[in-house]
Amino acid sequence: MRDEALGVAEQAFLQAITRELDEGDLHFPTALEITLGVMRALEDPSCNLARMAAMVSAEPLLAARVVALANTAAYHPGGGPVLEVPRALVCIGFEMLRALALSVSAQQLARQNELGPYQPLVQALWAHGVDVAATARALAHQCTGLSSDAAFLAGIVHDIGQFFLLARVWEYPRLISNEGPLNDLLRVWQAPVGRAVLTAIGMPEALVETVDDPEVYGGSWPPDSLTDLVFIAHLLAPTANPFSLQPEPHRHGLARAATLGLDEVLLARIMKETEEERRGLMELFGIRDSA
Repeated sequence: MRDEALGVAEQAFLQAITRELDEGDLHFPTALEITLGVMRALEDPSCNLARMAAMVSAEPLLAARVVALANTAAYHPGGGPVLEVPRALVCIGFEMLRALALSVSAQQLARQNELGPYQPLVQALWAHGVDVAATARALAHQCTGLSSDAAFLAGIVHDIGQFFLLARVWEYPRLISNEGPLNDLLRVWQAPVGRAVLTAIGMPEALVETVDDPEVYGGSWPPDSLTDLVFIAHLLAPTANPFSLQPEPHRHGLARAATLGLDEVLLARIMKETEEERRGLMELFGIRDSA
């Protein structure tokens, strides 16, 4: 049973993050090494749009800020929302990307030591996000008419609420000294905080909706929305969310139920494409793939 002091700490924590979300000034570490890789690539005159888009897409906060900026009136005065990183980069240009990457990397550098022993969990959360994003891209490509780039972006930002919560919880040692309450808090508040973060950044609603209740699924095959696509990608992804208490056999069983219209040959192609996407990203950033 959680003691009274723990309950008070949790209440204080939730009040603090609510204030920060209301103010809209959001700074938190997600994948610093990816942002720094983008900064280095911007100095390389041979770096093209496709390579830069792949790099930016792998960093949740930077990708969200790039797409949000591309949807402002200054860069996108009319038409439908911009939901893909490549298109967003065309809208804002590399010089504005340089400014955004510099801002995000500076904020992440200032906070990188705050998580202490929880840094490996942040890295595991990022790796899971890459898996979900790669799976979502493969599903979109192989099974739907949805944009593969939008699917990847939706997958990479779907856990952004947990990144934000982890970046703040260090101020409340009572919470992180007990793994149970921390896991509970991250699971319960992931969706509302993720929605608030993406809304505060200015993301299009179609992408904001992908962080809503991850257990809600429309049930159609093939998926006809980014929300349902990310739901299925989360189940099929090679790795689970590090804070999930869902047993792996249960996750795999849900994946089979959600993909009843998917034959084994096509599923094998999807998972092969997912693995190739993941491996390509790890090679792009020089990260050792431990999956």
